[in-house]
Amino acid sequence: MTTETNDRLLTEIERQEKYLAKLPDDFSFPLFNAAQALESQRRSGYRNTAAAAREIVDNAIEAKADRVDICFARPKTLKPHQRADSINAVAFIDNGSGMLPKMARYALSWGSGTHFDDPAFIGKFGFGLPNASINQTRLVEVYTKTADAPKITKATLDARKVKTHGVQTIEEPAEAELPDFVQAYLDKAGRPFDHGTVVVWVEPDRLTYRKPALMKEHLIDDFGVTYRYLLHELELIVEGTKVLAVDPLFLTPHARYFVEPDKKGAMLSADYNIAVKYARDPDSGQLALSKIEDPSELDGDDPDIEAVGAICVRVARFPYGFAEAPTKGQKASTDAHRRFEIRKTRRGMSFVRAGREIETVDVFPKSVKDQAKGMGDWPLLQSYAYHWGVEVRFDPVLDEVFGITNDKQTVRPIEDMWRLLAQEEVDAQLGREQAYQRNTRKEEREKQNAAKAERAKEATTAESAAAAADSMGGKKPRIAERDKAKARDDFEAEVNRRSKVDETSKDAARKALEEEAKRRPYIIDFYDEPRGPFYKPEWLHGSQIGVMINRQHSFFQTLYAPLLRLSGGGQARAALDVLLISLARAELDVDDEQARNWYVTQRERAWSEFLADAYKWLQQKTAPVEEEAAEEPDDGQDEESERQVA
Repeated sequence: MTTETNDRLLTEIERQEKYLAKLPDDFSFPLFNAAQALESQRRSGYRNTAAAAREIVDNAIEAKADRVDICFARPKTLKPHQRADSINAVAFIDNGSGMLPKMARYALSWGSGTHFDDPAFIGKFGFGLPNASINQTRLVEVYTKTADAPKITKATLDARKVKTHGVQTIEEPAEAELPDFVQAYLDKAGRPFDHGTVVVWVEPDRLTYRKPALMKEHLIDDFGVTYRYLLHELELIVEGTKVLAVDPLFLTPHARYFVEPDKKGAMLSADYNIAVKYARDPDSGQLALSKIEDPSELDGDDPDIEAVGAICVRVARFPYGFAEAPTKGQKASTDAHRRFEIRKTRRGMSFVRAGREIETVDVFPKSVKDQAKGMGDWPLLQSYAYHWGVEVRFDPVLDEVFGITNDKQTVRPIEDMWRLLAQEEVDAQLGREQAYQRNTRKEEREKQNAAKAERAKEATTAESAAAAADSMGGKKPRIAERDKAKARDDFEAEVNRRSKVDETSKDAARKALEEEAKRRPYIIDFYDEPRGPFYKPEWLHGSQIGVMINRQHSFFQTLYAPLLRLSGGGQARAALDVLLISLARAELDVDDEQARNWYVTQRERAWSEFLADAYKWLQQKTAPVEEEAAEEPDDGQDEESERQVA
């Protein structure tokens, strides 16, 4: 058996023998095999560059920095297929306490945090710097200086030099000068580097965006939301632009896109502050989360209490039009569009730990099993959830309750957390928000549809098609004997009205009406009658056939109105109009009174009632799906060519 044998042709034992044969004779079996472990870490779960960059910013905050700058280097010498306007390095510059030389070396190894025993800190796991950096690049450099240190110290983690097997150590730090592009950035900003740390990702190969402009926007947008509660005491600067706070619930006055509630801004519809304890049951030994009902429950000497803290929940309601998607193919050009762009990535429950957002969870417990466990009856996050928001804030002491991972990228709340929120009726509140948005948007759509459903000033395609069909068939509609007297009266009434309004003679008005009837023998018009038939035919102005469509009937709401707002629905609407014209034409053309009564009875009592019942059923069964599709944003791919997904 050779080492080149394809793994798929080997038995499991042969595969094991193949890879064991590669080990050197003096292999010491370390806890981690350097090269393979490092490659696995490179694929750790950072969703994008901003998510990885947060780890570096977190470290700066822990080092008491009140300013962090991020700047980019452009390539001095272009490699094949490399553009001049691309990112060759990313530097994170903070003015924190800096690190001792030995600590700089230690910080580049996994599990080297100094806050593990202090639950109040943003970070405590000791994975952030190496994990996030190696996810984006194979070479990370750390330049650091304490206030009393005479020189800058440089420590390096170079994945390109890691051996396939054996123990790998971080190289001894050395004195160094800052990279030229970092020093140039500081000089331009007029900032000395007296103390602090500079983390440099050299030639990063897994950036989300290669172009500096797109990367800058990416970081500013993400940091504004992630650090919204910390930016009042921390300056975050990306390529010279200050990051401003963005509250995805739009309730924070100093944040971007905020509008006062009394000026049609977001409103706080519910606010919860729940004192909790995470304690071990003395009988079963199992840990459980519960609400603290009385201060007497807090016994500082109780060995069964693991943690005590608070869970704060805010629910926001957005008025109609506050956050709206741009039309297909349109760029976000208004604040309403920009709010919607933010909501697209924050639809669901936002979890904020120690003032720093971790993740937005967009899946609630929904199964029958979950409900049977008392985990609540949560709404399905359809498009309505773009128009309300919910946020859960907690402190690191409750990390186990929320299942915080070492990269601070995800939360996995325990079942008790959902039970607790359900007991406080947070699920019911979100259900009310969902229902409010559903009803509000339905009402607004009906208003818009009604506004669109008006008689056209000129002949429509359907009206012209019906007139053409008359000419081709050689038979034009005629007024039945029983209708002629009323038609004459209506015609003269319209003549009198027009002659007064237009200050013209009756003869001129009469002639204009006759010409209009020849030019436009059919007219589609609308009326409103809650209990009326879905349409009714009428002779208009003497000899024009009018098809009056009832905007209050479910036929209009379920079939006709969607065609008005459907992109490309014009042909279908015209075809439907022609069908209604043919029905109206046939009914008005009947001379026999018994046949006429049959038509009226069928239209008003049979067809209209049947359609009303059937369409109402359709609305109930299909409306959520249709509304979801109508509300979904258009996720354009304009920038996809610039992305290199991590």
